Amino acid sequence: MPVMNDPSVVSFDAKRAVEGALAVAGADLLLVVEYDRAAFEVLYCADVVADRYPDDEAMHDHFSGVHSYVYLDFTERELFEELFVDSGRTRALTTYMENLIAVRVVAEGEGLFLALAPDAPATAVIEAVEDIVHS
Repeated sequence: MPVMNDPSVVSFDAKRAVEGALAVAGADLLLVVEYDRAAFEVLYCADVVADRYPDDEAMHDHFSGVHSYVYLDFTERELFEELFVDSGRTRALTTYMENLIAVRVVAEGEGLFLALAPDAPATAVIEAVEDIVHS
């Protein structure tokens, strides 16, 4: 059974964002984490992800290491918006890897990280959550 936690970090309705992502991606949604510069909370974790760690502490330790680079998401968002002035806001930062798609929907100082299966409909997932994150 996937791990589901209550949001506690961001100001937007992260629970509604998880529901929207699940409605679009279904089993292709692997992980959802809310975060800001200081903290993070795992909101949704599929069994296939949780099973990679010996226990919750090991998973949290790994995610803490990832979170130490969160400033890059905010810097990258600002960089793109400064470089491409007439392009509007940054909707999402997406990285396609062999075994997952990493999506970061970033607002001012807070965001939502989603890990998707490689064939998941990433654009549709972004469309399902972006207005919630940017509200």
